[in-house]
Amino acid sequence: MAGGAPVRWWRSVTVRLTLVSAVLSTLAVGVVFAFLYWRAVGVVESQAADTVDSELHSLAEHLGDSGLIGLVQSVQERSHASSEAEPVYLVTDGLGNRLAGNLLDWPPTVLPDSQWRKVELYRRGDQRPVLIGARAAAFPGGVRLLVGRALAGRVQIQDAIGEAVLWSLAAVWLMAMGGGLLLSRTILRRVDEVAAINREVMVGDLGRRVPVRGSGDEFDRLAASMNSMLARIEELMVGMRTVTDSVGHDLRSPLTRLRSRLERARAAGASEAEREKALDDALSDVDATLDLLGRLLEIARAESGLQRGQMADVDLAAIAGDIAELYEPTAEDRGLVLEATAGEPIVASGHAELLAQAVSNLVDNATKYGRGRIRVETAVVDGRARIRVEDDGPGIPAEDRQRAIERFVRLDPSRSGKGAGLGLSLVAAVARLHGGTLELSDAGPGLRVDLLLPLPAPAGDEAIGPAGKLSRSAA
Repeated sequence: MAGGAPVRWWRSVTVRLTLVSAVLSTLAVGVVFAFLYWRAVGVVESQAADTVDSELHSLAEHLGDSGLIGLVQSVQERSHASSEAEPVYLVTDGLGNRLAGNLLDWPPTVLPDSQWRKVELYRRGDQRPVLIGARAAAFPGGVRLLVGRALAGRVQIQDAIGEAVLWSLAAVWLMAMGGGLLLSRTILRRVDEVAAINREVMVGDLGRRVPVRGSGDEFDRLAASMNSMLARIEELMVGMRTVTDSVGHDLRSPLTRLRSRLERARAAGASEAEREKALDDALSDVDATLDLLGRLLEIARAESGLQRGQMADVDLAAIAGDIAELYEPTAEDRGLVLEATAGEPIVASGHAELLAQAVSNLVDNATKYGRGRIRVETAVVDGRARIRVEDDGPGIPAEDRQRAIERFVRLDPSRSGKGAGLGLSLVAAVARLHGGTLELSDAGPGLRVDLLLPLPAPAGDEAIGPAGKLSRSAA
């Protein structure tokens, strides 16, 4: 395989596929010809046995009508008559002496019991044995009569089928070798394409994708799956680079300020008040830095997928209601009205802590940018749970909504602030962890954010009822 370690020829897929194809084809041909041989030989023997049985009965009746002399004469006439059926006859007396027929001696393996038997015998004048199918019968006075037919047709069929098998096996092996080589080459060509793409991705070309030919076969499905995986890897790597750059930028400023304030606090001529203020500012910078790192860790937890093992049944309506109640004092202090609309319990499988953090981020953003009213609603829509947080602030333009959920993105001037630009990024990561989506839309005025999560299929007659109304307000 190009670009990799050499593959020994007996270990290659091409050789294995070719050999498997040839062996299976040989077995198939052998089974077909075995069946044909069995059927053809059976027909030939059945016809010969019926003919011999009929002739034996005819001669037995002739013996009863004309006596032994008449039987001998009839057998002599039939023995000398030319026939394509190659008949075999023999009549012996009670002492075993041959009276008529074209056999020299009575075959010891043929008993006079009218049963069909096959035996190789020498006819008079022949130099080699002939396969005979015969029946024999005994009559009063010790007279015995043998009637048979040479099974030349069976021998001819056997020879013909044997020759056909040899030629067929030769043709099958040629076709199997050609077909195996063609099939394996086709498969290996696609495998080599995937291997080449993987090597390019490993050296840093994350934009490479496996070609999809549009045939809809297994290779196309594999290519589509790999392309989705590569796209996700590229997204994560780009996000990692963005995070690294942004974290470096966002940490540099507070750490620089922290160093400057600590230097002022330890300056020889600084007053006690200046030292206190410098230390308070330093603590504020430390808290901001810790908050940034904490949010990054929360996003990493959500995106890693490791939290799936801690998922359990949670009530989304209760989580949204608790968060809304928690933020009522904050909304009241800012002169906002916070309305929480909940209904019947909405039970889904999820990570309660991360879901609560996601809803908290949405409500926190709404309290920062809302101007008069904030609404928190839960409902079941199209088989999915929906947690909606809506404010009446400046909103986000449609062209910026996709950017708004990226890390460290601050949209100016409409929704600027002191945050690190990680709030919506965490919510989007939590949504992906739960197999859901995050949708931003216009509230007219303001921003509407919908966190949509999948629900388990209802069991039996159990169903989740529509959302009702439960209002809380803080003026």
